[in-house]
Amino acid sequence: MIRLPTTIRAQRLAVTAAARRSLSTTATRRGESTAGPFHVAFSELAGPLSPGCVATITMACAKANSFDLAALEGLSHALAQVEAQAGVRGLVLRSGTAGFFSAGFSLPVFHGIAQADFERLWALSRSIFRRLYALPAPSIAAIDGHALGLGCALAMACQHRYAVRSPGLIGLNEVAVGLPVPQWLAERFRDLTSLRAAEELLSTGASLSVVSALPLGLVDAVFDSADDVATAASTRLRQCAAAPRAAQAETLEALRREYLARFDADCERDTAQLWRAISRPATQNAIRAAIARLSNKRPSPSAA
Repeated sequence: MIRLPTTIRAQRLAVTAAARRSLSTTATRRGESTAGPFHVAFSELAGPLSPGCVATITMACAKANSFDLAALEGLSHALAQVEAQAGVRGLVLRSGTAGFFSAGFSLPVFHGIAQADFERLWALSRSIFRRLYALPAPSIAAIDGHALGLGCALAMACQHRYAVRSPGLIGLNEVAVGLPVPQWLAERFRDLTSLRAAEELLSTGASLSVVSALPLGLVDAVFDSADDVATAASTRLRQCAAAPRAAQAETLEALRREYLARFDADCERDTAQLWRAISRPATQNAIRAAIARLSNKRPSPSAA
């Protein structure tokens, strides 16, 4: 079975070493680099009170920013570049795909998947969530379009979620295809919203408009355009960067320590539970039916 702490350390060390080599030639402050469909840029913070830079990761994979193993590896590599860059005081995670922040996992990935392949996919998904959540600097998910399943999880891993007013939906829709919401993800959703909202929404696989998600706390602010979101995100991160870096990072680490301890301890049980759910005939039938529906209307916000 997979043991998350060991897996995360091994993956992170390997990908961070690769990122450092890449950064030596392709990504410097006020610079940028591209790792497949993921674009990483660093912008310098001006002024003596806020030295350092703000990182931006732009996702542009597949038609709806849906994830398979290769896409997850690309995002992991992009995140490693941010982790390897000195002086990062904030991160913006955004989409370069019209209408979608991310539709989540690509459903065909789970159809007939072998256990070893699932465990590898799930370990990397957990690792990315953990690294985003544990980033020692403020982070903002800039949402323009659908953020569903894993897409919602990535947004929830960030400290703030700023959204464009649009027809896009946000939510954890796993139950709709026969998958339980993992405990660590349900806890994060509950912490952002409330126990009542989590029970009502997660148990039915429901998704919300960003306007409806705002009063629940799932979204922090809604703006009229992507430019407005970008301006607000930049302003907020510059404000946060005025605080002393070490004190800020240590405070964020202290606030997140207990959650991350539970997250790490739950790896084996969580992985086993999800594999049982994925491999059930009823779940495979539901996934097959969802793929058939999607084949007639792509791109779609129906991925898990």
